[in-house]
Amino acid sequence: MTNSELNRLIPPEIKNDEFYATLQRITREENIKTVLEIGSSSGEGSTEAFVTGIRHNPHKPILFCMEVSKTRFTELKKRYKNDDFVKVYNLSSVPVESFPNENEVIDFYKNTENNLKNYPLELVLSWLHQDIEYVNNSGLSEHGIKKIKQENNIDYFDLVLIDGSEFTGNAELDEIYGAKYICLDDINTFKNYKTFSRLMKDSNYTLISCNKNIRNGYAIFKQKNVKPVSYQTIDDAVKSIPGFMISGQEEYLFNKVQSLPEEAVIVEIGSFRGRSTVAMGYACIGTNRKIYAIDTWNGNDSDFSERQFFEIWRQNIQINGLEEYVIPLRGYSHDVLSCWHELTDGKNIDFIFIDGSHQYLDVLKDFELSFPLVKDGGWIAFHDVIHTWPGPERVWHKIAKYILVNHEYSSSLACGQKNITATNSSLTTGLPIHFFTIVLNGQPFIRYHIEVFKQLPFKWHWHIVEGVADLKHDTSWSVKLGGRISDEVHKNGRSCDGTTEYLDELVRQYPDNITIYRQPEGVFWDGKREMVNAPLANIQEECLLWQIDVDELWTLEQICTAREIFISNPEKTAAFYWCWYFVGEQLIISTRNCYAQNPQQDWLRTWRYKPGYIWAAHEPPVLVETLADGQFKNVAAVNPFLHHETEQHGLVFQHFAYVTPEQLKFKEQYYGYSSAVTQWNALQKTTKFPILLREYFPWVQDETQVDIAHTRGIIPIAQRESGSNIWRFLQPDEVQQEITQINKVSPIIIVDGVFFQLYQTGIARVWRSLLEEWSTNGFAKHIIVLDRADTAPKIPGIRYRTVPAYDYDNTDVDREILQQVCDEEGAEVFISSYYTTPITTPSVFMAYDMIPEVMGWDMNNPMWREKKHGIRHASSYITISENTANDLVNSYKDIARESVTVAYCGVKNTFFPSKPEKIQAFKHKYSINKPYFLLVGTGNGYKNGILFFQAFSKLASSNGFDIVCTGSGGLLAPEFRTYTSGSVVHMLQLSDEELATAYSGAVALVYPSKYEGFGMPIIEAMACGCPVITCPNASLPEVAGEAAIYIKDDDVSALADALCEVQKPSVRQSLIAAGLEQAKKFSWSKMAEIVSSALIDATLLPLNLKEINLITFPDWLQSEELIGLELAQVIKTLAIHSESSSITLLIDTNNIATEDVELFLSSVTMNLLMEEDLDVTDGLQISIVGNLADIQWKVLLPRLHGRIVLEHENQQALIQAKADTLPAYELASFSQARDKEFF
Repeated sequence: MTNSELNRLIPPEIKNDEFYATLQRITREENIKTVLEIGSSSGEGSTEAFVTGIRHNPHKPILFCMEVSKTRFTELKKRYKNDDFVKVYNLSSVPVESFPNENEVIDFYKNTENNLKNYPLELVLSWLHQDIEYVNNSGLSEHGIKKIKQENNIDYFDLVLIDGSEFTGNAELDEIYGAKYICLDDINTFKNYKTFSRLMKDSNYTLISCNKNIRNGYAIFKQKNVKPVSYQTIDDAVKSIPGFMISGQEEYLFNKVQSLPEEAVIVEIGSFRGRSTVAMGYACIGTNRKIYAIDTWNGNDSDFSERQFFEIWRQNIQINGLEEYVIPLRGYSHDVLSCWHELTDGKNIDFIFIDGSHQYLDVLKDFELSFPLVKDGGWIAFHDVIHTWPGPERVWHKIAKYILVNHEYSSSLACGQKNITATNSSLTTGLPIHFFTIVLNGQPFIRYHIEVFKQLPFKWHWHIVEGVADLKHDTSWSVKLGGRISDEVHKNGRSCDGTTEYLDELVRQYPDNITIYRQPEGVFWDGKREMVNAPLANIQEECLLWQIDVDELWTLEQICTAREIFISNPEKTAAFYWCWYFVGEQLIISTRNCYAQNPQQDWLRTWRYKPGYIWAAHEPPVLVETLADGQFKNVAAVNPFLHHETEQHGLVFQHFAYVTPEQLKFKEQYYGYSSAVTQWNALQKTTKFPILLREYFPWVQDETQVDIAHTRGIIPIAQRESGSNIWRFLQPDEVQQEITQINKVSPIIIVDGVFFQLYQTGIARVWRSLLEEWSTNGFAKHIIVLDRADTAPKIPGIRYRTVPAYDYDNTDVDREILQQVCDEEGAEVFISSYYTTPITTPSVFMAYDMIPEVMGWDMNNPMWREKKHGIRHASSYITISENTANDLVNSYKDIARESVTVAYCGVKNTFFPSKPEKIQAFKHKYSINKPYFLLVGTGNGYKNGILFFQAFSKLASSNGFDIVCTGSGGLLAPEFRTYTSGSVVHMLQLSDEELATAYSGAVALVYPSKYEGFGMPIIEAMACGCPVITCPNASLPEVAGEAAIYIKDDDVSALADALCEVQKPSVRQSLIAAGLEQAKKFSWSKMAEIVSSALIDATLLPLNLKEINLITFPDWLQSEELIGLELAQVIKTLAIHSESSSITLLIDTNNIATEDVELFLSSVTMNLLMEEDLDVTDGLQISIVGNLADIQWKVLLPRLHGRIVLEHENQQALIQAKADTLPAYELASFSQARDKEFF
């Protein structure tokens, strides 16, 4: 015995591992009084775990330590001599008779998978003999467990660790059976192999922690009727069940249920395999709490390979011994909750955990149905309140958290308490919605609404008021227009299109949700105000009151969202909305702040209602509260949601006001809209949009525009089947599908029409002409014109967006507005008619002249300051002459001449030679009795008008001529008047038509300007057959060419001679002929084409094109490895090329996301750097080509030198881009031998 291995001190086995930590936690947190450790050794392992845990346990447990080895016992006793709660015993746990015999050990060794096989059988058997011999020779008591029980009056220990002899675990279990917690070490060896198996089959115990891979394995069992105090005790048992919870959420549920009353009713919606059910179930042990688990247990719509979840769930409940606490209610949560009281005999809920379907409407309905079932003071929790699950996240953040108080969170689990006294009273009822509709002949749209309403997951009621409203009160205005009530529109005061019968059927189907209001047959309502007031007496609860006209279509999503924002903003009293107002099946009003889109009254549709409110008016609707003093308070005026607020939430409904002939016929008769049907039919036949609605609806007097719905990304919910009068209503998924099929116009270019606000001079002529050309050639679809305070000319086919007037005192604010517009419209490029800029969107600067810079004017003038800012902001430039382009780059040295496009102005087709009789009529109108010289813009300064008057005074025959001055207005300046003695000077403001006649009848246009950006009057005069005298300054020679008489801008005598010369018939005829030919060189269509190309070119600036531009079309459907190899070879070849700094490699990304390509190319270039020591950023430019529009490819292709051929190419993208017309090059083309040939 002295030489026995049992007398040697050995290092601890259970030390600082998960078994150690679990033992420590249980003894620290659970309600235990007695702990027995069988096999304490010298006290450094599990004993230490027990001691450190017990020191913090408020129940002050006693630890009984057993150790048979005298040597180890001595160390154990010494180690804990100062801990009076530790009692140590030098005993054998069981008698020798309880040890197994050799055959039992041999049989176990050979016939089971166990860790003793790591040792020779002979060695294992020697351990058996050694243990028996030690007990026999020690003289120690052989009934140690019984002895400790008897001495300490213990029937059952609270916790026992079996970790003594390798061969006595099974016998020791017999002695300690009944303990609350049984902990086993070495479950993979003889010691506790059978013990573990016995307890796994024991219906009184449940496994709460186990790990067979730590040393020789361990396990912890809990008696099923023992209530754990700490979640950590059962954490392993819970987490052994697969599920979708985030760590910590199971503990939250355990603690929440544990905090509930002893009789609490708990509901779980969505139990799956039972992970959360078990976590909550453990908190019910020893109480009368009951968990009602609601689930279909069939996986619903999720993609699971197997769906036998109920059996799995039930097994997990049984394994953990929780059957008496958990009641399954198999079915859909909405069905179960709807009949909750019948199923549960009227039980109210203390805590509900909503974790079923994560679809928004399903989660919302779970909440709406359960809320009234939960006790005041009860709790409602939601799982997966996170952006990846928008359903639960939205219900919690938009609704539930405003109704519940005392919010608690465990990562994505959110919980709140129902507290009636602390919650806004209008919310505790669930905030029902009462819809109301007044209707006469509501087909086909009346059929839409019930399909939406019946899906609403909250309380709702629809009040329908049917009949004829007499033309009184709010609608009396229509009588003045000829409005009348024809027998054609009604049948005995009710609908005559089937609506009456439909409503009768509707109320039979939904008697609890729909109420119909009608007058006796043949009786009209006393105006619409009586109609809308009819339902109010029946609405005896606080709610949202919602006007839905029969032709106003809202989606289910929109109604739920609107209710959400009222719940989350209880101070709001009403809501205004924008709508898409249809004036044809596919035509909508595309402008705002106009007819049918007046924000002062359109569209106020929702009010927060309280019983007692009444309608003071219907057109527009005014809901009022009667005050104590008898006065009325307009509910909507208190604190409404405004249009921009509701639009942010997607609350823009569709209003089908003018889409059927029947609607137009009714409006023509009832409202007195003369010729409404005829005008509407004409509108339906129009092909060019946008257009002004007033051109078709005479009762519209403003700038309202009409456009095709799909060009604005709008899909009509109501659609008529082709060739029939049958209408159908699209489901949300159908709408989304059609939206994806809309070919979104790209690129979008913003044009700021600010110049139209400021002036109506030549620049306005330029932009009006460009817009008219673009409307004709189709480029208009790419532009949106910013209409400054309704000052832009309305040209059919041009899209407009109204923005505030420009103010030189608030330019920073203006830039922010412009940037917001660019962002909202998705603009790629911005161009201003006069120097405005956004903040970040690239801009193209249009330069008309550089007069301030060349003339040395004060550049601190706000106008020129903004011009300078516009130039600095721009990415590229357009000028209207070569001279202006040169002056631009000379004034701003950092601007490359290549970035400037010259686009000459054109000549309006109004300007052509007038007939003699028309000229005579013009002269007669303005009392022009003599031949006349014409001046356009007679100002002094750079216009140099003084030169003409000085030269004119030198003519011997000056008295024989009049002078016509146009473009300046007012009186002739005194300094000019001194030179016109004996002649009449006519100061005229002329239309374009009259100006053309004035040109045609003039002796000559005299235009002695010192500087011009272009010189529009010169080309207009030539087009009208008018000779021109001008100066060879700035852009004027570019415009006049060889078709003018040139004089120096300071040579009075030369001009006087020219005035004489131009009167000679031969000279005159020569100038007229040459001028007509010169004018043909200038056209607005040509300018429009050049400007549009320059704008499209600007959208390509991000491609960073260089002198040599090459493109390649990888097939992104190939494997990453294959594509990587191909592109790496291309990039490497070009990067090491001698001309690499002049090359841009364009890579098409037609069928792959840009961010994926960027990440992929980053990997390719990084590999080249690491493997080849090649830094491709040194010279070669690599650019990604996204989904370009055809118009962009048209501009890009001429700038490409060729296509690099790949073995695997995206042929579809290549052909679609027409890049198959480019020269195709193999990589071998770039060998050094062929460099010169290629480049």
